[in-house]
Amino acid sequence: MIEWNGEAERVPTLGKTIELYLKDGTEEGRWKATLSNWNGVGYKIPRSMLKNCDDLPELNTPGVYFLFGKDDDTGRQFIYVGEAEDVRKRLSQSHTFDKDSYWTEAVIFLASDGSLEKGRVKYLEHRFYTIAMEAKRYLVKNGNTPTKSALPSSVQDSLEGFIINVKLMLPALGHKAFIPLPSSDTEKVKSGEDDLLYLTRNKPKPWQAIGKVTAEGFWVLKGSYIHPKLASYVPANVRKAREQYAGSIGADDVLQEDLCFGSPSFASTFVCGKNTSGPNEWKNAQGIPLSALDMIDVPKAAGKKKKAKPKTKTAPPAQDAAAEILHIRGNKVKATGTMDENGFTVLVGSQYIPEETKGCPAYVRKMRMKLVNEGTLSNGAFLKDVHFQSPSGAACCILGRSANGKLEWLYPDGASIQGRIQAKEGALGGKA
Repeated sequence: MIEWNGEAERVPTLGKTIELYLKDGTEEGRWKATLSNWNGVGYKIPRSMLKNCDDLPELNTPGVYFLFGKDDDTGRQFIYVGEAEDVRKRLSQSHTFDKDSYWTEAVIFLASDGSLEKGRVKYLEHRFYTIAMEAKRYLVKNGNTPTKSALPSSVQDSLEGFIINVKLMLPALGHKAFIPLPSSDTEKVKSGEDDLLYLTRNKPKPWQAIGKVTAEGFWVLKGSYIHPKLASYVPANVRKAREQYAGSIGADDVLQEDLCFGSPSFASTFVCGKNTSGPNEWKNAQGIPLSALDMIDVPKAAGKKKKAKPKTKTAPPAQDAAAEILHIRGNKVKATGTMDENGFTVLVGSQYIPEETKGCPAYVRKMRMKLVNEGTLSNGAFLKDVHFQSPSGAACCILGRSANGKLEWLYPDGASIQGRIQAKEGALGGKA
């Protein structure tokens, strides 16, 4: 911040240029990375090519280095943080973790002016180790906490600038070891930051899952409740994910680490144990669904209190409708969907019968052809959620024939939509 006429003004963030040079002409070879107006330089070198680096004499100078590989026991990416006065020589020697792990790639950072002496690289080693541990993204293979050098504050400030630039450049070299997991900032999670999303249920007991959208995908955060039961119709890939991450779910059905998925619907289905529409399930702290937040003009309107009232009134029935997933099950097809006051949504992963009957209405044929041409329907499956004006329109699209959606779509207890309506009317009639 700067002062101007007694008022604080924010200094704009300036753009920076990272230049990547593929020294061997291929992405599998050695990389060199530089940042505009900085004397630091980074190298990414595959382990198999370390012996071919006689043409890089600068590697025989002081620097900090990171070794990367995959841990066999956990399947996680690992990092080892080290320092050396002669980096290349040190990389050719053994490390304590070599007996049970194998690093495949080294990333090295040096100073082009040779200003990184022993005390400074020791300081950097300690700081990068601490940052990697706090980020919790990679498994850190260091056996002990590196010693932090005692340096003058002016030198420490200079090295902190070096650290900022390395954190900026490392993702460009293929690693996000220093980027914190979404849940690592506990204060944001506790205070309900605007970019956090929530999925809530009241049955069988009140529970909640927390999510966040990033460039990597949709994250379900540590501390989220994961419903222990899986519906029989849940997609096979979700069932496989439940098996894969079983060790990340505690005995109390609470997630022990952040998990990243490809879509909001996959994430919400993983959480709920049954097919769900993620864009409608995940909502911000004000109760606005992700589907609305994705619309450019909605967030501004959402902040106005006058427009928040109708959403508060309609939220309970919408949540009740979303809580029950209807399904069509037969010999040829399995599909799931949700119903609300605006129509019926067929959920991603649902199946449809590609062949249409002779008596299939023309409008159904046209609708199906449009969805196929758009890439929404392919190889007998819905590749995304699709909203229809009625349960019958959804059923016709799935079955490729005329269909009464109120009879075809069934609730988890086996009752049809029509049956549920008749039961409610009967109960009201009995009370009268």
